[in-house]
Amino acid sequence: MIRFSKRKILIPLLILAAIIPVVAADVIYYYSGTLDVTATSSPMTLSPGPNGVVANPSGGYYIYVTVQRRSNSFTANLNITNSSYDFFYEAVTLVASTTVNLFVTNVTYTYTSSTNPIGNAWLVVYSSSGTLEGEFQVITSGGQTTPSNVITLAAGTYYISILIQPNTPLPPPSSSSIATLSIYLGDNVVTPSAVPLPPI
Repeated sequence: MIRFSKRKILIPLLILAAIIPVVAADVIYYYSGTLDVTATSSPMTLSPGPNGVVANPSGGYYIYVTVQRRSNSFTANLNITNSSYDFFYEAVTLVASTTVNLFVTNVTYTYTSSTNPIGNAWLVVYSSSGTLEGEFQVITSGGQTTPSNVITLAAGTYYISILIQPNTPLPPPSSSSIATLSIYLGDNVVTPSAVPLPPI
């Protein structure tokens, strides 16, 4: 009678298991779809506001707002200082061609200075007559925050102001950026509700 050592049998099986790839069984159904894409006019447009570009007599600018050509993406370069609040009034112009359900989503905030320079920050929306329409808090206690509120605007002209509460003392004055705040402004053209932008 021939006897086989369990150990001798087990070793070749382990070697084979390491060599032969494990095949996972998948069953996938695919369905087709067609997207016909056309262009339409934007329900709102952005541009530098009445106070979107303010020169600093000492050189440079207190605020400098630019809007990319043929887009609704704006960049605001701001100078903050050791104060209780820094208010950049009517920095961006928003023109609504129809009813706009405005909200803020996907807020990111980073800073490069050794200490966090911003404690709180808001976007404040006014009508062209100066009526407060609403506000979005985008930095709370030094960290980014995504507000859940929606501001409904009738067709017309509005101004977005920027309010910042600095964490003092700030780093010494420099032309280098010490913080960056990125946000997306959304307009729900169907209902007055905020729908976050999917991860991109």
